Amino acid sequence: MPIVAVNVIKVLFVVALYLFLFYVARSMRGHVVGPPVEAPAASTAAATPRRPPTDDSPPLAPQDRSIAVFDAAGIPTTHPVSGTLVLGRGESADVQLDDEYASERHASFTVVGSRIVVEDLGSTNGTTIAGQGIDGRVEAAPGTTVIVGRTKVVIR
Repeated sequence: MPIVAVNVIKVLFVVALYLFLFYVARSMRGHVVGPPVEAPAASTAAATPRRPPTDDSPPLAPQDRSIAVFDAAGIPTTHPVSGTLVLGRGESADVQLDDEYASERHASFTVVGSRIVVEDLGSTNGTTIAGQGIDGRVEAAPGTTVIVGRTKVVIR
């Protein structure tokens, strides 16, 4: 076999090897960090506030304060929120999640006035509201989607 053909085969093998390594690294990132989130357009990125906007919805009655926790099959379970409700994998959590990406005590949902305030409790994989990671306490309006680990929670 000519030397040129051997060198071409070597180069193709190295390219295939790098493509394989790239695929493995991307797959590992998806399992560790979660699926990639689309970034907002450059024109709206600067205008997007860190906290979700509050709306002018009427105050909630105490019996209306609740969250819907969706399981892996997408079936919601409603949990009333009075005071503070902690979500996580651990036995000390008020709502135990079957989610390997959730921490023992991942996030808390607290009634403050007519709103529910969400707080990340120092979780490993973080908590997102409306697609943005949160630090500390953030007010959430009804209809807001909160991601705890990989579990979807909707404020009602």
